[in-house]
Amino acid sequence: MSIPMPVPPPRAERFHAGRFVAGAIIALLGVGWLLEALDVAQVPWKVLLPATLIFVGAALIAGSRSSRNHGPLVAVGIVLTALLSLGTAVDLPLAGGAGARIERPTSLAGVQGEYRLGLGELTIDLTRLPPPMEGAKPVRIRVRVGMGRLVVLLPVHVLASVLGHAGIGDVEVFGRRRSGFDVQYGFEPDVASGTPIPFALDLSVGVGSVEVRYG
Repeated sequence: MSIPMPVPPPRAERFHAGRFVAGAIIALLGVGWLLEALDVAQVPWKVLLPATLIFVGAALIAGSRSSRNHGPLVAVGIVLTALLSLGTAVDLPLAGGAGARIERPTSLAGVQGEYRLGLGELTIDLTRLPPPMEGAKPVRIRVRVGMGRLVVLLPVHVLASVLGHAGIGDVEVFGRRRSGFDVQYGFEPDVASGTPIPFALDLSVGVGSVEVRYG
C-alpha cells in the first residue's frame, strides 16, 4: 500500500521591489509628460531626471545584498542616463510635452516669442498672418524641439532671416539642406537696403530635423 506524498502548499507571490519602483518611476515620468502635453504645468525636467536617476542608484545600492531581480531598475537607469547624456551633448531640451502639434496664429499679436516641444512634431504655420506694416521691426520667434521634427511655414513672398541648428540631424531652409552632427545654418535674404524683413527665426532641434519653407 503506497503512502500518499504530502502536497506542498502553494508558493506565495513574492513582492518584486525592483519592478514596483521601476513602474512607479515610469508612471511619474508619464504623468509629467501628460501635464505638459495638456499645458497644465511646466515640469522641471533638468532637475527631475537627475533626481530620479539618483533615486534609482540609491535603490540599487540598498537592494544589492538581496537576490531579487533588479533588471527593471537597471533598465530605467540606463534609459535615464542615456537621456541625460544626450541632453548634455547636443543641448536636448526636454520641456514642452510630447506629440504632434500645430500652431496657426492669425494675428501678429497671437505670435508667441517662444515655442517648445519635448518629443514629436511641431509645425509653426505663419501663412495666415496679415502682411507686415512698412517699417515694422521683425517678429522674433524662437522654437525648440527636443527630439523630432520642426517645420515652419511662411507666407509666399514674405522674407525671413533664419538661424537653424540640429544637434544630430539636418536643417533645410528653402530647399537647401545640411546634415550631420551639430549642424548650424544661417540664412539672410538678399534684399536691397531698407527692405523690411518681417520674421527673424531662431530654430533648434536636439535630435531630428528643422525645415523652413513657404506654405
